[in-house]
Amino acid sequence: MKKLEAILRDCSFIDKLFSLREKEIRRKLEAAKDECEEAKLNWQISYEEAMQKLGEKEVDYGKIINDMITAKEGIANAEATLKAIKEIEKDLNEEVEITEEDKK
Repeated sequence: MKKLEAILRDCSFIDKLFSLREKEIRRKLEAAKDECEEAKLNWQISYEEAMQKLGEKEVDYGKIINDMITAKEGIANAEATLKAIKEIEKDLNEEVEITEEDKK
C-alpha cells in the first residue's frame, strides 16, 4: 500500500471520498510542479533578455548584472522546488505495510 493511501485510510470518510481526496492531493502536486516549471521558464527568459542588454550602448551594467543574478537565483529556487516536489511524490508513493495496530 502506498504511503498516501495509508495516511488517507485513517480518515473516517467513505471510500469514494478517500479516492477523491487522493486525486485532489495528486492534482495539487501536479499544479505546484506546473507553476514551478513555468516560473523557471520565465526566469530563464528574463536571464536571456538581460544578457542581450549587455550588448547595448549606454546601459546600466550594474543593474543588468543584478537582474541576471536575480534570474539565476530564481532558476535555482525553481529547480530546488521541483526537486522537493519530486521527493514528496516519491515519499507518497512509497510502499508501506499496515498492521492492525496502525488501524487503531
